[in-house]
Amino acid sequence: MAEIKETLKVKDFTETVKGITGLVKENYLNGVELALSFWTENLKVLDSQVDQWFGFQQEYVKTSKEWHKKLPKETEPFFSGSTKAIEEFDRLVTLQKDYVKSVRTITDRFKKETQGIAHKNAEKAFSLVEDFLNTFKV
Repeated sequence: MAEIKETLKVKDFTETVKGITGLVKENYLNGVELALSFWTENLKVLDSQVDQWFGFQQEYVKTSKEWHKKLPKETEPFFSGSTKAIEEFDRLVTLQKDYVKSVRTITDRFKKETQGIAHKNAEKAFSLVEDFLNTFKV
C-alpha cells in the first residue's frame, strides 16, 4: 500500500487557530455582554421596586402630616410627639433616597468599568495568542 503523505503548511495551521481564537474571543465578549445585560435588567426592576417603595413612604408621610393637622387643638397635648416622629420618618426616607442614589451611581460605574476591563482583557489575551502563533510562521 502506498502511503499518501500530506504536508501541512504552517500558514494553514496558524490561520485555522486564528479563526478559532477569533470565535472564542467573540463568544467571550458576547457572554460578558449577556451577563451585563442581565445585570442591567435586574437593576431596572429593582430600581422600579425601590421607587415604588419610596412613593409609598412619601405618601405615608404626607397622609400622616395631613391627619395630624386635622386633629382638634384640644388633643394637642396627647399627640405632641407625633409631629417629631413624622419629621424623623421623613428624614429617614430622605436618607434612604440618598443612599440608594449613591448605590445606583456605584453600580452604573461598576458595570461600565467591568465592560471596559473585559474588552481590554480579551483584546490583550487574544493579541498574545496571535503573537504566539506568529512565531510559527516561516
